[in-house]
Amino acid sequence: MTIADTQLPQHLDTPRHLSRMAVASLVLSIVFCCPVTTIAGIVTGSIAIVMTMRDRTLSGRWMAITAICIGLTATAIQAMVIAKGYQIVMVPVLTGPESAIKSGEAGNIELFQAGFVPKNSANNSPDNARLFLAELKSRYGALSNAALDQGSAPNQMAPSGRDFVGDYMLDFANGRIRTTCSIEIFDPAGALSVRMTQLVVHDAERGDLTYPPSDEVLKAPAAAPAK
Repeated sequence: MTIADTQLPQHLDTPRHLSRMAVASLVLSIVFCCPVTTIAGIVTGSIAIVMTMRDRTLSGRWMAITAICIGLTATAIQAMVIAKGYQIVMVPVLTGPESAIKSGEAGNIELFQAGFVPKNSANNSPDNARLFLAELKSRYGALSNAALDQGSAPNQMAPSGRDFVGDYMLDFANGRIRTTCSIEIFDPAGALSVRMTQLVVHDAERGDLTYPPSDEVLKAPAAAPAK
């Protein structure tokens, strides 16, 4: 052994072992089923990098860096999926007929009709759509927004179990109107639908408006019990 050998830095002479934190970060990051685990993988990976920098006897820095990259990618993908699901399902449920009516007011009758399920195609005709929209605008003016009435019971499920009935408050240029809307969540084949089956505009003075026209008119859901 030479003098140079005895003067080697201690961290080069000491056996290195794999950081448990780096291993944990990799395991957490590859669990894609839950955003919490991928975020935890990013956090533990960052801690592992700091630990390996401070303690030269620890290895696994590149494992931690890999875990962070995987965790960031997985978290971004999951965030996009959640955002997409919110736009596809939750927004139509929370706003009810807003999008369809605004499309019809803008002159896009086909898009208004597309807001309703195909099984009502017999009464969901362009002529019926134009008549309904014209009457709606002549009575109340242009629609500004619609929102689910939190005082109703929108979780009242229809017998089919595929849709629910809820009250929506529609703000028009000439005032606020209450409507009852049935929204189909799944079609008969079990595919995601999120389209209206029927819309009833309640007006005690001038009479209710129903679309598509039907002999069977929806009943307003019961009010939620006071807390």
